[in-house]
Amino acid sequence: MLEPIPFDADNIVGLRVAGRIEAGEFDKIAAIVEDKLSRHPKLRVYVEVPSFDGISIEAFFKDLQMGLRHWHRFEKEAVVTDQAWLQRITAFTGHLVPGLEVRAFPTTDKAAARAWIEAA
Repeated sequence: MLEPIPFDADNIVGLRVAGRIEAGEFDKIAAIVEDKLSRHPKLRVYVEVPSFDGISIEAFFKDLQMGLRHWHRFEKEAVVTDQAWLQRITAFTGHLVPGLEVRAFPTTDKAAARAWIEAA
């Protein structure tokens, strides 16, 4: 399941991932991202991941295509999860994308993650 999390700031995309991500769910989030990119030169992403059971191949390739097309349009990403493997991947991702600042937060620090993603 992939669902939006609202933020007051329009340049932030908030998401909650629980379970498996399917292509139809990804399409809805991609439409939100594209809409926000039409209004902002750069976006920030806030993601809560209480559980992750994988991603369909179709959703994976759609995510990859969008990421490659817009990689330079994202400036910050906060990932809130207690899953150690996701925390490690999050740290690694920050080194792969130039100009993208990425931080992982445990679920107990959800408020700190929100504050960090909203800070100038």
